[in-house]
Amino acid sequence: MTTISLMALMALFTAVFATRLAIAAAPRLGMVDHPDGIRKTHSISTPMLGGPALYVGIVVPMFLLWHLSGAVTTVADLFRHFTGQLLAILAGGTLALVLGLLDDRFDLRPRWKLLGQCLIAVIIYASGMGIHAISNPFGGSLELGLLGFPVTVLWFMGCMNAVNLMDGLDGLAAGICLFVGITLFLVSLHFHNVMGMVLLAVFNGAILGFLLFNFPPARIFLGDSGSMLLGYLVAAFSLLGASRKAEAAVALFIPIVALGLPIMDTAVAIVRRWYKHLPIATPDRKHIHHRLVAMGYSPQRAVLVLYGASVVLAGFAVLITFGRSEVVVLVVAALVVITFVTVRIFSGVRLLDVQQKLKTDNEIRRRMAGINNIVDAVLSEIERAATLQQLWAACTKAFEQMELDRARISFRFPDQQRDETRQWMRSDVAAADRTGAEKDGWAFHLNLRTETGRLLGRLEVEKYDLIIPEVTRFIERLRNAVEMRIPHCLEYRAAEDAS
Repeated sequence: MTTISLMALMALFTAVFATRLAIAAAPRLGMVDHPDGIRKTHSISTPMLGGPALYVGIVVPMFLLWHLSGAVTTVADLFRHFTGQLLAILAGGTLALVLGLLDDRFDLRPRWKLLGQCLIAVIIYASGMGIHAISNPFGGSLELGLLGFPVTVLWFMGCMNAVNLMDGLDGLAAGICLFVGITLFLVSLHFHNVMGMVLLAVFNGAILGFLLFNFPPARIFLGDSGSMLLGYLVAAFSLLGASRKAEAAVALFIPIVALGLPIMDTAVAIVRRWYKHLPIATPDRKHIHHRLVAMGYSPQRAVLVLYGASVVLAGFAVLITFGRSEVVVLVVAALVVITFVTVRIFSGVRLLDVQQKLKTDNEIRRRMAGINNIVDAVLSEIERAATLQQLWAACTKAFEQMELDRARISFRFPDQQRDETRQWMRSDVAAADRTGAEKDGWAFHLNLRTETGRLLGRLEVEKYDLIIPEVTRFIERLRNAVEMRIPHCLEYRAAEDAS
């Protein structure tokens, strides 16, 4: 324990020194977060080089211990046994840091961040640190088999994004990761997992040194580099050093419960954005910490409240791990109640709303599948059409099945200096209804052209009530097929006129 305590202190002082350097260097490197009065409500421009500061605070003590391990037989044996895994963790942590720095500097698109996170998870899995079993809180573990790879990838990506989304108030994400790290340390202590204890002591010491400057009012922000690094390390350290599969399964379950706050917040954010038809990566100010501030809590008090929630969840994780089956049942029941209440208060979406949205989406998918089959059949008829009349008859069949209200097509005959127009109207649309509905209706107008750009005509489609947006994609397919077939119909007509 003396070595572990010294490692924690070394990490703390190294992180303090590295954080001071990062605060001084950030303005020169352009790594400063400026307030915008909307989402970024801090009062002054603040450095956001927390990732490099934490990285130095963790790597430097480990590097020193690595070179001094010859003087400590136990540590030397540990390093020899876990060298491959430690190098994999270092490589993945470096990639997580670089990915976060690139995002801080260039604001990467979500797809590139997810791709980078997936690559990091693959590296860890290839090193032999994949997830092969999941803990059953009522005893035993579930073997994953071939599912181990996708579960490992989702685990790392989930941890990194959960911590990243929680980084909305000064000191919040780092503090929650500190409580998770302390919980994992206690579990490592219980299993006599010395390597896990050493790494987590360094991890916790570095976070504590950084929090001296990150607690509100913050003098430095984590940035995406810091939040991704912390999320990655929580995911990685929970898998390192367990000598038996049962231990690995338990170690995985601990951060799932201890990280319950950011995981729950992430899940609620996904549901909220899905319900409102917004992209999943769209930022907003409706996370749990934003809601607390909106309810009148100061940022410092909101952070302390969420710290308390994290401590409670960490305690639940320990009870589930070490408690008897009766205690586990009570704790799981309490977690279910807490989850329900939290989602109900902070999500902004009722369960009935979610149920109705699922029903509506299912109906839309059903209609889209039906329309897709109709369009496929119509396209086959268009390809066989020999005259403009046959071409238009095939199109009107699709309009009827799509429940459109009116359509018109104009064929242009440049040689004869005239246009020919054909119109269609749904039979149950009354003229009296159209007059008032056309103002709020929906219209789609498309020019028809040859491959060389010559104008062939114009297609107009209207719907007086709301229409499924995806229908426009099918109309585009119809337009493309009609454009390709019109020249053949005109050639056939010219041949008939000549005869």
